[in-house]
Amino acid sequence: MKKAADYIAVSAFFVIVIMFAAYTLVMGRHGSESDKADSSDIRHNVQTYVSSNFPLSSNWKSLRTTMFVMTGKKNFDNIYILKNRLVEITDFDKDRLDKNISQINDFSENTDTPVYVMLAPTAAGIYSAKLPAYTSNTDQREMIDNIYYDLDSRIDTIDTFFPMYSARNNYVYYRTDRKWTSFGAYFAYADGIKELGFEPVVLSNYDQEYTSNSYYGGLYSELCYNSIGADRVNIFRSKYKTTVDSVELYREDQVLTSKSVYFRSALKTADKTAIFLQGDNFTKATVKTTAEDAPKLLIIKGSYANTLVPFLTPHYSEITLVDPDKLKEEGKTLSDVADTSAYDQILFMYDCDQFADETNFDLLK
Repeated sequence: MKKAADYIAVSAFFVIVIMFAAYTLVMGRHGSESDKADSSDIRHNVQTYVSSNFPLSSNWKSLRTTMFVMTGKKNFDNIYILKNRLVEITDFDKDRLDKNISQINDFSENTDTPVYVMLAPTAAGIYSAKLPAYTSNTDQREMIDNIYYDLDSRIDTIDTFFPMYSARNNYVYYRTDRKWTSFGAYFAYADGIKELGFEPVVLSNYDQEYTSNSYYGGLYSELCYNSIGADRVNIFRSKYKTTVDSVELYREDQVLTSKSVYFRSALKTADKTAIFLQGDNFTKATVKTTAEDAPKLLIIKGSYANTLVPFLTPHYSEITLVDPDKLKEEGKTLSDVADTSAYDQILFMYDCDQFADETNFDLLK
């Protein structure tokens, strides 16, 4: 039976290769000389070449991925197919990372406001034991520890690796996306908020709402592998009166106002996780609460920060988020959109991959 299945899989694979070769002779694009270079991984060459020439993009991706999986392939460039999730591994530029650390040290030296750094591991860091042994995956525990060691002693660091690893059997990362879920954000918050001087709100004080059970994230869109089921997007609402009074999102000359940190219009789009403060689509966000005497927090944000904010609102009178990448797009610096001296705490909130790749910390002046 197994031999028959293997025969079918291999035969189907070569039928597809022949079909696409015929198509390419008629319609395919001509590659450069570098594209034609020999490679020991023939299947990788076929995969790359065919995907750039075949016209039925999403259908082809799904068929292509399924057929390669049937032949034993489980990694597609830097995306790995595990039993119940997709995981992306990334390399980082050590020089770039060192520069980012230096820029944050300089930033801290030039402000009297206490600075905190909170770096979250990605799914590749938490589920590294499930990746193939041959994978050259970064040890994110070690990576984060080294970053924290190189930060100036005046900067307080917040560990999220241990709480995320401890909660790894819960739904803490999306299976088809690069981000953490509301559950992941909560577990990081419950430990991290103590470093910021507060006691966490217990999970039993929240009602959970499933806003979508049909979310397919960015990793899915690259492979269209249907054997990994859709994700659900859930939010947590306080069982008591909400502390959020107003929300303002700024992008260029536009201001979007709301009474909630949850933007349900995003559920009608492909990126349903943009329900959290419209995702990465703003330069600055200001969340004001009813806790008028509480401190003010400035967050220098990566993508993970949005999901964390709903849990922070009971502790602050105002939370401002600034995205350095959007500052770059608008030709601005941090001082153009926020006065750091007006805040009681400043928090850098990134996942470790995005932190290592960030190129705009020089705008924090």
